[in-house]
Amino acid sequence: MTRLRVLCTCLTVLMFMAGTAFAQVDPQARALLEGLASQGQAANVQTLDQTMTMTIHSEDEPIVTTSRIVVDYSGQRAAIVSEAMGMSTTMRIVDGVTTMSVNGMSMPAPPGMDSAFDGIFESGSTGDLLADPEAVITYDGQVSYADVLSGQQVSYTGDFGVPGLQMDSTTVRFVFDDGGRLLGQVVPESGSDLVSVYVGEPKIDGALFYDSDMYEVTGGNATLYATMRYDSITFNEPIDESLFE
Repeated sequence: MTRLRVLCTCLTVLMFMAGTAFAQVDPQARALLEGLASQGQAANVQTLDQTMTMTIHSEDEPIVTTSRIVVDYSGQRAAIVSEAMGMSTTMRIVDGVTTMSVNGMSMPAPPGMDSAFDGIFESGSTGDLLADPEAVITYDGQVSYADVLSGQQVSYTGDFGVPGLQMDSTTVRFVFDDGGRLLGQVVPESGSDLVSVYVGEPKIDGALFYDSDMYEVTGGNATLYATMRYDSITFNEPIDESLFE
């Protein structure tokens, strides 16, 4: 799994995680995961317009990418606008057809590009996938990752189905405080862990939209890898039609 895929896993969980019912799960793990129902995706979403800024910290200059995702669930339309290093790329899907433009110039979408929209119209949550009877879910007790994330941990291994990444399974560890609030999550990598720590209060009441700091933790030492900040989030507002012209 590449670092980008690990990062997207964290963001996908952050955006869509919610509670559900589970089979053959440790009672403590069940209680913590079911508690996510009150922290889950906003209900009755017809449209979504969100903009996020990701800063990846490197030894040289930081790499800053801004991504805007606009989804019209009832109209089955979506647009993803990415801006990085002076280049703006827009991908759209309308009536099942994917188109692409770079700096305002239309061009054929590369093969496989439509996979970026896989599952994007599913207004439910990845919590539904946790009902998979083949998933392995355990309660790990109190854990600590360097000095950046500590709490009660639940580990999940199974089908996460991250849209656009052709990644059917992975392991994610959820870390909660004593009151059951999700503090962050961890995706294990080879020889290290990518630790995502939620920052501040949720951007939307009743939904898991948090800013986050992401660290690479190796041998008890944490190194800041990236930061993600929500610039704006709106639900059920009129769609920006200019994105589909």
